[in-house]
Amino acid sequence: MTSAGIGAVFDRAATDYAEVSPLLWNPIGEATVATAAIGAGERVLDVCCGAGASAVPAARAAGPHGHVDAIDLAAGLLTHGRRRAAAEGLRNVRFVRADAVTWQDGPYDVVQCVHGVFFLPDMDTSVSRLAELLRPGGRLVVTAWAQGAMESFGRLFAEAVAHVRQAPVAPPASRQAASTIDTEEGLRSWLTARGLTQVAVTRFPLRLPLDAARAWQVVLGSGFRGMLSGLEDATVDQVRAAFGRLLRERGMTELDATSLIGAGTRP
Repeated sequence: MTSAGIGAVFDRAATDYAEVSPLLWNPIGEATVATAAIGAGERVLDVCCGAGASAVPAARAAGPHGHVDAIDLAAGLLTHGRRRAAAEGLRNVRFVRADAVTWQDGPYDVVQCVHGVFFLPDMDTSVSRLAELLRPGGRLVVTAWAQGAMESFGRLFAEAVAHVRQAPVAPPASRQAASTIDTEEGLRSWLTARGLTQVAVTRFPLRLPLDAARAWQVVLGSGFRGMLSGLEDATVDQVRAAFGRLLRERGMTELDATSLIGAGTRP
């Protein structure tokens, strides 16, 4: 899927993404900012910022003399981010519709990306370029799904879609990229290969109680929504029913959303 296509998927997911954020995206964003150790007065770039789950806490940490550039391709998500920042009275964060692969501003003290690097075209090259936007001594922080996290959920949803479509569903292209950084060693090695030093990876466990309603909310408020692209409303309703039935039959009552947070320093 192209960058524009990914942006369109998340545009359609904007309202649901914002609704599921307090349970899923916000805790992960807060944990990422804590790992980044953003200090007062620092300049931050938040890539694939979504509705501000990590950009807003980064703005809090940077304080009035710091600044956060929060960029994403999904205009709907950016609107939610602006509303959230305004509600908190944060004036040191700007939400910009922009492509990470062409963003030219800098230098930054911190560049962070929460569950977004695997959507970038040529993940290795794209993130190496983002690291170059750091000042010497600046930190790059990347959050990725831990091995196994979201996988059972994703397989069950794909099964529901395939059942309704009566055709196999190909895994998203981002999955292959994500699988290279879903272990502590994999993420550590990958960040080191981007030219970073002092690389450390921490695990952030997160498990959510799951019922059919919450499971569907996660589907609509995440990248899984892309698997519904092109389906008529009636067909989407059939997928939802099939997914709920599979959840009950397989006894899936919990969502594993464990993340890995990797951080390294530009020499």
